[in-house]
Amino acid sequence: MSVGRHGLLHGFETTAMLVRLVIVSVLVLPMAIFFAKPIATALLPLYGAVLEWVADDYRILYIGLATEGADSVIRLDVTLAHTIAVRGHLVFPDPQGAANATTLVGNILQPLTVGLITILAWPARSWRINLLCLPVLVLLCLIETMLDIPLMLAGELWGLFLDNLAPGSWSPLTAWADFLENGGRLALGLTTALANIAAANYVARKSKMAVRPILSLRRG
Repeated sequence: MSVGRHGLLHGFETTAMLVRLVIVSVLVLPMAIFFAKPIATALLPLYGAVLEWVADDYRILYIGLATEGADSVIRLDVTLAHTIAVRGHLVFPDPQGAANATTLVGNILQPLTVGLITILAWPARSWRINLLCLPVLVLLCLIETMLDIPLMLAGELWGLFLDNLAPGSWSPLTAWADFLENGGRLALGLTTALANIAAANYVARKSKMAVRPILSLRRG
């Protein structure tokens, strides 16, 4: 009888989590879509500053929002700032030459969106634990996007040189760009959220915020 009751409770908790997941997704996804462009616009100067630091071989001609077909993208146009060596080939600056790279505007909020959905749908013993996770999640995802977008664009640009001068070559920048484009942002968002949940539960236990499960039933 106790086994059946345990299975029933487990099934109820799973169903409740799935219901929360659907409700939270319906609320969070439209907000992410709505705020993506304003947030991207606000972060453009910071993206440019990070790019000047991590990709100092290029001189930035333009960084801003653009439209490619039906997609809103962050577009980076650059020219070489000086002569560079690519796998034994010298590439000289050309005043008339330029290269560009783009990434979807929606990419900037992918980790945060996945993290928010995970935290808000996760079965916590106290809502205070969920709330404790949110500020840290937002801070970590902001740091992540400050590295994500500039490194992604720099990786795309470096990939252009490798494709033309050294096909099949590997580099950390292009590997990172490939990782992000193939589900890496979703993995980062999920990992960050789960780490926050674990840390918040630990803090809650230490500070006695967590509610002890079904304590009254145990006494009975």
